[in-house]
Amino acid sequence: QIPGLSALAGADVAVISVRRRVLPKEQLDAIRRFVSDGKGVVALRTASHAFAPRAGGSVPDGHDAWTAFDAEVLGGNYHGHHSEGPPVAVAAAAGAESHAILSGVDVHKLFGHGSLYKVSPLAASATPLLIGSIPGQPAEPVAWINVPGSSKGRVFYSSLGQIDDFTQPEFNRLLKNAIDWVK
Repeated sequence: QIPGLSALAGADVAVISVRRRVLPKEQLDAIRRFVSDGKGVVALRTASHAFAPRAGGSVPDGHDAWTAFDAEVLGGNYHGHHSEGPPVAVAAAAGAESHAILSGVDVHKLFGHGSLYKVSPLAASATPLLIGSIPGQPAEPVAWINVPGSSKGRVFYSSLGQIDDFTQPEFNRLLKNAIDWVK
């Protein structure tokens, strides 16, 4: 259960940063309605598997899961992550440098403190904004936008969002810009 989720009914933007939460059916239905109404979504890190139980996990009576949230809403393809290692180096995706979400963000000062998520390939409706890399592994998108076909609402997702990422002014500016863009 997410306390205060009823506030979603009057919201323009939902910031989602949860991991593997199966919710009471009425709460997950409220999130589905919010998305289908075309409202803005900003999703961080573990939101790629926000409403999916662990493999083999069960959904209690009266609760519901949304295992396809990543693909259907975020335009992602989360399938694990690399082991913890050096910080994730970040660069602007080709052609994304002038996107409003990157305005005022010096991507050379931005990096990820958590492991690099494996998310490729993204949905055709998704547009990468930032690419992350670690030594010895293929680069992966770490921030993108999506406009799901079913809702036409704007969505921003970043696999950045480990707690230490919030200490970076560049990350906080990225989030502010993303919230403004999805409204």
